[in-house]
Amino acid sequence: MLITKIKKRNNELARKDWWPDPDDLLEAGYTDANGEFHLQGGTVETTPIDPVLKVYHDCNDVTGFLGVPKPGSRKVKFSLPDKYITEGMVPKKVMDIGSINLELEFMDEGREFIVD
Repeated sequence: MLITKIKKRNNELARKDWWPDPDDLLEAGYTDANGEFHLQGGTVETTPIDPVLKVYHDCNDVTGFLGVPKPGSRKVKFSLPDKYITEGMVPKKVMDIGSINLELEFMDEGREFIVD
């Protein structure tokens, strides 16, 4: 489970895998009126998992021309520490990632044109 404050954003908790087993979406959700979200995901796997938090947002996402919004949404990925991976479908630990200023530019930031 993740707890944080991020204003009005779409968030996903995904499992990053290697071939031949593709990545799995473990949970998706949006922030609430307070900018907080809670995600919890579980999977049955025979190989180790590398969970990733993906945040899609439009903060500071305008062109240099008259402040016109850029198409799509910015995508930021955060790898989650192994100590939050536990046995069973109910998490034994909660990760609080705190407040994140999404106006910043992140290394390896991407762009997604279709965000559910």
